[in-house]
Amino acid sequence: MASTDRISELPDSMLHHIMSFMKARAAVRTCVLSKRWRRLWASLQRLHFDFAELESIQKLCWNRKELVRIYSEFISRMLQERESIDVHTFDVQNFYKFPDADDEREWEWISYAVNHKARVIHFATIYEWGNLPQSIYTCSSLEELHVFVEDPYPMIYPSSVSLPRLRSLDLSCVDHHFLKLILVQCPALESLDLAYCSGIDLRGIPFQKLRKLTVSCCTVLSAAGKLSLPSLESFYFEGSMSTLRDMGIESMPSLTYAYAYFYEEVYEETDASFNNDNSKILNALTNASKLEFYGFEAADLLHKDLQKCPTFFNLAELSINGCATCHSDMIARMLESSPYLQKLTISHNESHKVLHGERTAIKGVFLKSMYLDTIEIKVWRDYSTLKPLIEELADSLEGRSKLFKIILIIHKYADGPIIDEDFNTLCSSLAQQNPQIKLSYKLIT
Repeated sequence: MASTDRISELPDSMLHHIMSFMKARAAVRTCVLSKRWRRLWASLQRLHFDFAELESIQKLCWNRKELVRIYSEFISRMLQERESIDVHTFDVQNFYKFPDADDEREWEWISYAVNHKARVIHFATIYEWGNLPQSIYTCSSLEELHVFVEDPYPMIYPSSVSLPRLRSLDLSCVDHHFLKLILVQCPALESLDLAYCSGIDLRGIPFQKLRKLTVSCCTVLSAAGKLSLPSLESFYFEGSMSTLRDMGIESMPSLTYAYAYFYEEVYEETDASFNNDNSKILNALTNASKLEFYGFEAADLLHKDLQKCPTFFNLAELSINGCATCHSDMIARMLESSPYLQKLTISHNESHKVLHGERTAIKGVFLKSMYLDTIEIKVWRDYSTLKPLIEELADSLEGRSKLFKIILIIHKYADGPIIDEDFNTLCSSLAQQNPQIKLSYKLIT
């Protein structure tokens, strides 16, 4: 019985959707399947080019520079032979892995995307800002722009900017002046991602629709004024606590999720910022339903400034990771400030110090925290301390009638033996002594 090619019978729109998940090189190769497929690739609206494909070919001892030239020629040739229709997505990945590539082609490819009214342009990475055509800053069809620059110098500023439909913007290695020129002309912006930017100042920019903000490894201008983010739902920050403080964020009433990774700062004894009040940082986060803190500075923030903040009425999940002093009094204070907390996660390199301190303080808070039902402990090393840690947790939770879950996540880098029969015996014994506690573990390999 002859087989039927049902895939080829699908309409062009469905086949194009299937091909949109393929890299451009694979999509073009479908032309050999049959006459039906011969020109389907030429009307694709989502184009994905990935220079990482060359790494597997290079193992065949091909000349590296020649491979890059051939692949670049393939991209240019494909664009020339495409049908004259608009582009939805233009995505070039891993170009930076081949520094001997002809970077002048960047301008050619991006210009093509702009001229064909691309909605999404993703280019990681261009070598310098001069390789971006000026027309990209006035592309009325553009909805998403993701650009990572390897060499920020020389900084070339756009002569004019008009991006009325831009909703998502990722930029790196820009300065304050460049950022201002762009952001004031993006009235529809909902997502902003900044990395390795110098001297940024977001105050004074109308962010009425901004829902997601990411700031990584940036420096901030110390300027007067406050930053209001009325629609922000997700906030991701990576940097020093002083940088976050200097951003001047006043309030985020719509916030649901916040992530903060604080770099450890070195202070002189005479440095005024050492004793600076960081409670404003926590004040700005009080509406979140999920908070994640990373870094040694996070413990200091929670320990010193938490008592100056209002109650976290919406907080359901709290994660404290990499803290050097996760003592019970700090955890107790956090639980007291979060009456509706359901899950507490602690990641620590020295697990025996997680609940170090006065047991009576945290035990009382556990008994009052009626919504808290899960404690998750991530252990990165010193596996041998698990037993006293579990026993201490069980003692602190004694008296609770509600079923409680303690989840231990043992990281593959933890010292000591792999989970053995003795540990399982300990779990069974504690379960019998504390029927309201459900103890389990996950081993990350």
